Amino acid sequence: MAPMPAFRKVRRLVLTGLGIALVAAVLASCDDSRSVVVTDSAADGWKTIEYQGVQVDIPVGWTRAEVDNCEFQFERWTPPDLPACSPDGGVFFYVSATFDPAHGPGIRHEATAKGAADWAGYVYAGDFAVYAADDDRVLVQHVLRSARASRD
Repeated sequence: MAPMPAFRKVRRLVLTGLGIALVAAVLASCDDSRSVVVTDSAADGWKTIEYQGVQVDIPVGWTRAEVDNCEFQFERWTPPDLPACSPDGGVFFYVSATFDPAHGPGIRHEATAKGAADWAGYVYAGDFAVYAADDDRVLVQHVLRSARASRD
């Protein structure tokens, strides 16, 4: 067997390294980072969900939206009567590093678009901007006030 030229050895090492890096990137992206229900107290009408180190209290009837086929795939929980891709209500988790709001944190009256929730707002918790929207101002306040970083 003839010795392999040095550039071929280097090329093989580089290609092997790139292949390993690609496999590692694919495996890392397969992390199922969905939110989960932490506590569920139907008696008081609220449940606590957790998503990547942030906990939020939401109405017990809200469910996790399956957003795999939506244009924007943010983690969110919505009232049962909303379509999964509708931005008109529920709670959303936006990565705070890339969140670009039109106004500061807190609640605002949002009766600007037909069908949109009347009240909306956000707060920062952990690495996220937690955004909530609904026609019920008190509900939105409760959701936003409950947003907190988890105690691991």
